[in-house]
Amino acid sequence: MTTSKLVKKTRSSKRQCKESNESTSSISMESLSRDNKRQCSDSKESTLIPIKSIPQDLLVNVVARVSSESYIDHYNMKVCCRDFFHASQDNYMWNQVSLEKFSLIPWLHKEDALMFDSFMQSCKEGGNIEALYRLGLRELKSFVGNVENGIKYLKMATEKGHLEAKYAYALILLCSYDDDLRKQGVEYMQFLRNSKCVISCRNKVITLLGRLWRRPYGTLERNPTPLCCNKPCKGWNLKKGTWQLVDNEDDDDTIKNSCENCRWDVELDFVYDVLFCNF
Repeated sequence: MTTSKLVKKTRSSKRQCKESNESTSSISMESLSRDNKRQCSDSKESTLIPIKSIPQDLLVNVVARVSSESYIDHYNMKVCCRDFFHASQDNYMWNQVSLEKFSLIPWLHKEDALMFDSFMQSCKEGGNIEALYRLGLRELKSFVGNVENGIKYLKMATEKGHLEAKYAYALILLCSYDDDLRKQGVEYMQFLRNSKCVISCRNKVITLLGRLWRRPYGTLERNPTPLCCNKPCKGWNLKKGTWQLVDNEDDDDTIKNSCENCRWDVELDFVYDVLFCNF
């Protein structure tokens, strides 16, 4: 074999080896690319499947729990995912939101205040009785509030069984000049007394209202005639010349023969002074 033929054969072998390596490398890269795409697709599906697999009622409860912590978290949550957004439109979710961690009238910047008001309005429209109760107190307490709307919201919450709303609404009825409304107010207070929750309701109402500015006397007109017209009346606890609030839910044994009308007169005096002040 001549030298030239040997050189040509060697070059041909190198070329075939190089083409073979390139072909193998190309197949390997294509396979690797397909595997990466498949893994990426599987990863995306694995992150989406858990949310899609959550039952709607459970998703609604999750949104309600987050919304109970912060109205800002509520809005952030519903814009981050379509499923959360749809869950946030469910009236049942608004009905289940707890407002325990929210102030009655929070001190916020204008944008945050508008967001909070919208949040509370959605709770009210969703049938949340705590929202009705709080909006009722806000209307009574706020200097720009509407007293008539406040009474209306408290009445709605009372009819739905909210105990603190029943307490506040009953005292408002006791301010009335209408004897039938005052009688209804006494019946509500008797119901709370029999349920042994007058003091707990009073304390919760005072806690919400206590740190806020009081509106002037006369904002809610009050009947000056007391419920008890017996002069003098010795049917109530008298200590050091002053009438005393009852601070024990189990008071039936100690004041069994007391004048109940006197009790509600004293109760009304106390709460009215918390709501309003005499400038």
